[in-house]
Amino acid sequence: MNTFKRHLFFTFLLLTTSVTGFALEFNAPKGPIILTLGGNIDETNQGDSMVFDRDMLMALPSHEVSTDNPWNEGVQTYQGFNPIDLLAAVDAEGDMLRITALNQYITEIPVSDFQQFGAIIAYSKNQEIMSVRTKGPLMVVYDFDDYPELRSETYYGRSIWQIQSIEVFNSKE
Repeated sequence: MNTFKRHLFFTFLLLTTSVTGFALEFNAPKGPIILTLGGNIDETNQGDSMVFDRDMLMALPSHEVSTDNPWNEGVQTYQGFNPIDLLAAVDAEGDMLRITALNQYITEIPVSDFQQFGAIIAYSKNQEIMSVRTKGPLMVVYDFDDYPELRSETYYGRSIWQIQSIEVFNSKE
């Protein structure tokens, strides 16, 4: 999709979500699956899970975070989606995300981190799609520059890369 068409599409999404709330219908993925979402979700497209290819995730409203982090030299600009939009699109209910990486590293992140700190799940860095070799296909990115209090082991541990799955759950369960 060229830049002009993508801009029109996202403008349409922005207008429809401001009037009706976020609504996006996902069909079956056409490309390789890069994310499996499970847990407390109502919308599914594969058993009791929702699977996504890159294009499906890129259809969500796009967000950008520019920050310096311990894994790269200098400020990097990440583009991706806010999981809050993803959760709304699949009618998910929960206040926690259990995220698993390709190497089976698991971390739990409160949904409030994405509201309070504007953290995103990035699929590109400096306008280049992230591959497994570059910590992709997906990575949680916090803005460590705007929120220096996040420069701690807690938030470094939540900055998971090579994400393959997310489970939505309630911390009170």
